[in-house]
Order: sequence, then structure tokens, then C-alpha cells
Amino acid sequence: MKIIQKNLHFLEPFESLEKVQHIIVHHTSRKHMTAEECHDFHQKERGWSGIGYNYFIEKDGSIIEGRGQHVGAHAYGHNRTSIGICMTGDFDSESPTNQQWTSFLWLCGYMLKLYNLTPLQVLGHRELEGVQKSCPGKLINMAEVRSQVTEYI
Repeated sequence: MKIIQKNLHFLEPFESLEKVQHIIVHHTSRKHMTAEECHDFHQKERGWSGIGYNYFIEKDGSIIEGRGQHVGAHAYGHNRTSIGICMTGDFDSESPTNQQWTSFLWLCGYMLKLYNLTPLQVLGHRELEGVQKSCPGKLINMAEVRSQVTEYI
């Protein structure tokens, strides 16, 4: 597998990550949204520098680099010490595609090795203190995610 760089234009320079402690899993909560559309949404609607996620996984399994190995804008209070992986889709009402899931497991395994983390450090956005949304979706069982990541690596 490979990570695709789209050379997205950000409005501010990147900042270096601090010691990465978690991988945080997200969904777009929209059934169809490309990395470019997410980038535009975050810039134009949210007023951010650009896409907030470090990595974005399309329905066809393509892994797009967002902020890469730099501080993201995906989980308030955790951006400096986490990698945010977002999959397009509304996982309150649909499941990730097989291609997305395969890419997610690969990327998650790669990041765990890169940052010397364990599957227990893979969290759903909703598992963070103070988060009220269902992200990464009601159909995503985070205990099962961690179990599958463990099996994968």
C-alpha cells in the first residue's frame, strides 16, 4: 500500500508533532466526501488552515496524506500528540468498505510501528473526554477495532 500526496495547499505552516500517544479514528459523518472536499470544507466552512486529519481514507481504500506527520486539527486537546485517521462515510448508518478497512488496518499498523504504540492506544474520537458525538460512528465497535488491529500486526 502507499500513501498518496495530493499537495493540498494549507493556509498556515505545519507544526511538528510532539510525542505521539494515540491514533484517533474518525468518520466524515457524510456518506460521500473526498479528501479534497474535506480540505475545502475545513478551510472555507470551519476557517482552518486545511484538512484537519493527518490521513484520510477514501471509499476505494486510497490513503490520502492530509497533515501527515504534523500537528492536526481533529481532536481538541489531543492534536499535538496524536495521529488522526478519517474514513469517508457515515458509520452511524453504513459500515466502511472492505477496501477502506484493509487500508485502515495497514495504516494503523504502520503508525503503531512508527510511533512504538500498542493497539490499546487506538481510540475512537468519541472515547476522548468531553466528546459528545458518535464519531467514528455507532456501527464502529472500538474494542473490535483494537482486536482487529492486534490481529493485523
